[in-house]
Amino acid sequence: MKFFLALLVVAFFSLYVEEVCSKEKSSKKGKGKKKQYLCPSQQSAEDLARVPANSTSNILNRLLVSYDPRIRPNFKGIPVDVAVNIFINSFGSIQETTMDYRVNIFLRQKWNDPRLKLPTDWKGSESLTVDPTMFKCLWKPDLFFANEKNANFHDVTQENILLFIFRDGDVLVSMRLSVTLSCPLDLTLFPMDTQRCKMQLESCM
Repeated sequence: MKFFLALLVVAFFSLYVEEVCSKEKSSKKGKGKKKQYLCPSQQSAEDLARVPANSTSNILNRLLVSYDPRIRPNFKGIPVDVAVNIFINSFGSIQETTMDYRVNIFLRQKWNDPRLKLPTDWKGSESLTVDPTMFKCLWKPDLFFANEKNANFHDVTQENILLFIFRDGDVLVSMRLSVTLSCPLDLTLFPMDTQRCKMQLESCM
């Protein structure tokens, strides 16, 4: 009888622990989920109407309500000039075995999108600092690192992206990246060798 009671106690305790663990897991999953941001072009007319008329949010909504990020600026017209600037935060050691190196950088890109010109009735500053969540709503240049082996964005404590929209339609985005880049080495003169490691940026076009 005592043995039977002991088994019941163990079974009850196991069920209790399993239930607590499952609740904790579901709670963590719920906390980990971010609220999905909808671009103005994806929002209903009722949602857009709730935004105060003279607010910055309304200005952004007016710019993006019919904006299609799949279409480049000046479609079927002149090419889009993209200015690129890189600031190196840190430079890792060159790995002879894997023939690569790692850098932590700020990648800045600037281009003009006539669709994003601020309205003439806008009385604010010359530029708007926009939340990074809106970056997905905009057309972006197809810049990539041709000799990239591995890369990652930084998102602690928030996405490390700074986004500006200027009065004339200029867009400036700055993002922090860590990139591992290939660097073929000629070690014939090692240890008296000199190496040149490239950072190759290209466009698909």
